[in-house]
Amino acid sequence: MHSYISIRSPLLRSTILPLSLRRYITPRYTPTAVASLSISIPDSELSARGFSINYSTTNLDPSALNDVFASVGFPRRDMARLNLALSHSSGSLVWLSRTADPTKPVAFARATGDGVFNAVVWDVVVDPSYQGIGLGKAVMERVIADLREKGIVNIALYAEPRVISFYRPLGFVPDPDGIKGMVYSRRNLQKKKR
Repeated sequence: MHSYISIRSPLLRSTILPLSLRRYITPRYTPTAVASLSISIPDSELSARGFSINYSTTNLDPSALNDVFASVGFPRRDMARLNLALSHSSGSLVWLSRTADPTKPVAFARATGDGVFNAVVWDVVVDPSYQGIGLGKAVMERVIADLREKGIVNIALYAEPRVISFYRPLGFVPDPDGIKGMVYSRRNLQKKKR
């Protein structure tokens, strides 16, 4: 069972452009702009710890990403479909790799959306060998900062109940307006046809 959660944070709301300016200004991502927002582990510290920060799929080994998905219990994805999904992840994408092994992700998160108002975060994973040292938070903070820098005001994600506590300190809350998320399920349609 997944919970639908959305970001609602007074701190992040303060970065929203006034409606009167939004139509004239389209903020663009820059590493400097992201670094100026609240990031718990600065880029320089990640680098000193032997991690590289990546903001595109360039040099990403999708097969290695699939291995990380499997290692945390996500289903392994068909490689052609995974490559297509990655190519459509224009909302925001952040992954960390070891500097010594630059194509293999150890932490990953991506968001998709309309590029203006809404985004949904997907595939937040950290290789079990690297869990517990802040890498999940590091990629999520950068995804959120990137989306906020673009002026995106509604950020949502689906989370297993056991990991909701990970997302709360990042500004996410379950069902902030009492809206219950719904997910299309072909299985439910097949049950009704029987």
